[in-house]
Amino acid sequence: MPELPEVETVKSVLVPVVKDRTILGIDILRKSSVPGDQKLFVESLTGQRFLDVSRIGKFLIFHLTNDKVIISHLRMEGKYYELLESEENTKYARVVLHLDNGHKLCYDDSRCFGYLRLSSEQEYRNDKEIAKLGPEPWDADTKTIMKQVKNSSLPIKSALLSQTLMTGLGNIYVDETLFASKIHPLTPANKITKEEWDVIIKEASRILKEAIVSGGSTIKSYHPGKDIDGNFQTKLVAYGKSNTPCPRCGSIFRFIKVNGRGTTFCPKCQILKSKQIKVAIFGKIASGKSEVLNIFAKQNIPTLSSDKVVSDLYKEKQVIDIINNTFNLEKKDALDRDALRAHLSKNPKDIKKINKIVHPLVKEEIIKFFKNNNKGIVAVEVPLLFESKMENLFDVIIGVESYKQQSLLQSRDGEKSKQLEEINKSSTYDINKNKADYIIINDADLKSLSNKTKEIINKLKYRLD
Repeated sequence: MPELPEVETVKSVLVPVVKDRTILGIDILRKSSVPGDQKLFVESLTGQRFLDVSRIGKFLIFHLTNDKVIISHLRMEGKYYELLESEENTKYARVVLHLDNGHKLCYDDSRCFGYLRLSSEQEYRNDKEIAKLGPEPWDADTKTIMKQVKNSSLPIKSALLSQTLMTGLGNIYVDETLFASKIHPLTPANKITKEEWDVIIKEASRILKEAIVSGGSTIKSYHPGKDIDGNFQTKLVAYGKSNTPCPRCGSIFRFIKVNGRGTTFCPKCQILKSKQIKVAIFGKIASGKSEVLNIFAKQNIPTLSSDKVVSDLYKEKQVIDIINNTFNLEKKDALDRDALRAHLSKNPKDIKKINKIVHPLVKEEIIKFFKNNNKGIVAVEVPLLFESKMENLFDVIIGVESYKQQSLLQSRDGEKSKQLEEINKSSTYDINKNKADYIIINDADLKSLSNKTKEIINKLKYRLD
């Protein structure tokens, strides 16, 4: 969706195209693109001359003679194209303005969410959508914003997107602003301090001004006009960078949804202070995950083992029947885990099948665990965190690895060790460990492991609100 810099670019392109040009005629090719009385729209504007084009937030304002005004919002895909009268209309032309110089202006909108609305110089600022807009960032005032949000627990990402605190910030530039300000996108708006608001306003102003100079950002299908590309996308630091390293700290950017809007942030630079911190512990078999979970438990932190959850699920008749039927195992009252392990060792492709059965059930139990322990730190051992696509359930991810893993498997599991080694080979730990907030190397004794884990716990306690 075009944001303030993109709309400013469109405005700059339009001014020399339409200024001092008279409208000779108007074709409305899609009624929904001109809400209200289409006949009045055409009759009121035909014969009028463009005086200027201005912008309020993401709205374009066409000023014409006789105090007439066109309010235009591009929404997701709206664009204006100048063409010769002899040329065919653009593919998605919705409204065509015929000008007195042998040219025409096509309003093109493939998604049909944008519009042109008739107004006047006296009334357009009272338009219901324009009237609710806050100031642009360079005109924003910290004290005023803090009064507006003092009772709002809305995530700061959503509060900034509302356009009522400051106008002009859309999804791209909110992600960029919050990253530059080191503010987590889920932070409640009323938890933002005066100093943090000062930084948000400063960074939003800087980023939007830089984007305007660069002509905005060309993202996916959006270009401000025919053969026009913005260049600011080459300067984007956070937006669209999920699963790549943060340029500030090297951590991997994460992607989440905030009230339905895709959001990219750095989990180390943008720390969320909250009443609950959900910790995931993952790693290969025999890496020391269970010991780390146990250290959390000894610190009076609620813990849950996914392995224990799976073990309990394997005792449920419905689950046993599904697994036995899926893998043609001998039907027994209890699940023969050795037989299942042997089957998966010989048929590693079937690991995906068992995961498809078990992972949704484990996820349900983890969510219940969070609801029953909704304050402070909680920790869950999830060996297959990324395979199960549960990483976004957690605020902090800890990876555990050990150089003595293979020898530990052999001494601990005897004959089963070879089967477990095969399962470890299918683990995605090595691929995903760079997404962890912390890595614990379990290469010494239990005391060393305990000290490393407690150090992380103390850091997490500092983040509690």
